Amino acid sequence: MSGRLVRLGMRVVHVCAAALLVALAGTPRAGQAAEWPTRTVTLTQTFAGGGTMDFAVRSIAQAMTESFGQPFVVETKAGGSGLVGLLATAKAPPEGYDFVVTAIGPMVFRPMLEKDLGFDADKDFEPVILIGATPNGVLASPKIGVSTVAELKAWAARNGNRLNIGMPGVGTMGQYCGVLLLEKLGIEGNFINYRGATPMVQDLLGGQIELGTPAFGPSTMATKVLAVAADQRLDVAPDVPTLKESGIDLTCSTWNAIFAPRGTPKPIIARLNAAIAAYLEKPETKKAFSGIGLTPWGGSPERVTAQMADDRKTWGDIVKRLQPSNPKQ
Repeated sequence: MSGRLVRLGMRVVHVCAAALLVALAGTPRAGQAAEWPTRTVTLTQTFAGGGTMDFAVRSIAQAMTESFGQPFVVETKAGGSGLVGLLATAKAPPEGYDFVVTAIGPMVFRPMLEKDLGFDADKDFEPVILIGATPNGVLASPKIGVSTVAELKAWAARNGNRLNIGMPGVGTMGQYCGVLLLEKLGIEGNFINYRGATPMVQDLLGGQIELGTPAFGPSTMATKVLAVAADQRLDVAPDVPTLKESGIDLTCSTWNAIFAPRGTPKPIIARLNAAIAAYLEKPETKKAFSGIGLTPWGGSPERVTAQMADDRKTWGDIVKRLQPSNPKQ
């Protein structure tokens, strides 16, 4: 009997040991994070190139390539108001080689508008870091010949009190900033959806639309910037007044952040967070980002989660109130 018990005990030990090895094989170890990355890392940005997000993520990719000794490449997957890139990353293997750069619109506003987006902003992604925030600008087409918000209102009054306004995607800060601005000015808007600020600027320059309210960025300077929806003027555009200075009590800011697919090893996220946070703290980074109107934020992954929760409280009622006027994609 004792021999049988011994053999039974040994069998249990072998089974438990095998199970432990299987479990450890699927569990990220500190050594794995220390070795990461061993190949190319992809940063998917979700809006058309040429804007603030594009500039920021390419700067970060170059810095991370130098920091880790492996290529960090930027891949643009625009479309669906930022959803195309998010969906692609949500389905990527959570191995630390696929990340997505997105904004407040797709991660906070859009889920308030639609239940079935194909992803869950909280459950399908791991937050990595907040890159920073950019105030939205009020851009006018040079074709209509206005230089101030007051002149814009007067122009609209002479033209049926209605204008064509571009937005960088459904459910973006650019949309809500535009809706609230026209509401305060008493102007009716025909909203037109774009895949980011760059194609919108092209149509502003061509006169196809009269107004746009995207996040301020390099491409926006080609148009007539009437105001910025910030608390104070931007260093890069000191002659451009704020909306408050223009008599409109409205501030709008678009943040960008990096996320990973759910299940990406925490040690890898911690390493990438620390490296990007250090880069954002550099004086030369702050100077370069200030040159495009972007204020670096940084912080822990938990700060991303807290920011999303705060924005849901701040903008939730506004999004619900304006939902009936949201144009289709």
